[in-house]
Amino acid sequence: MLLMASLIACSSHPGTSARDTADANDTGRTLAPSGEGERTLLAELSVLPSGTARRVGEATVVAEAAYVSASGRTCRALHLKRSGRAYHRLACNDGKLWFFVPDVFGNDAAAE
Repeated sequence: MLLMASLIACSSHPGTSARDTADANDTGRTLAPSGEGERTLLAELSVLPSGTARRVGEATVVAEAAYVSASGRTCRALHLKRSGRAYHRLACNDGKLWFFVPDVFGNDAAAE
C-alpha cells in the first residue's frame, strides 16, 4: 500500500508554467493596442524589469523575463491588474516593435 502511494505521488503531472502557456498563445497573429494605456505599456515593455510590479497608466504590470518563442520572436508574459481585475497578456517583438498576440484560449482582455 505504501509503495503504491509513493508511485502515485512520484508520477504526478507538473503544472504548466506561465511561460509555457504564453508560448502556446504565440500563433503568429498580432493585436493592435486598443487604446493609450496599451500603447504606453508596449512602448515601455523593453525597459520594464522582470518580476517587479510597476504602474503603467491605469494598470499594475508584472512582466516576466523575455524569451525567444517557438516563432523566433522575443516575447514576454505579462500579468496585469486594473480596477481589481487580474488578467494575463502576451507581448512579442519582431525586432522593431512590441505588440500583443491573441490568446488561443479566448481569454483576451484589454489592458485599458
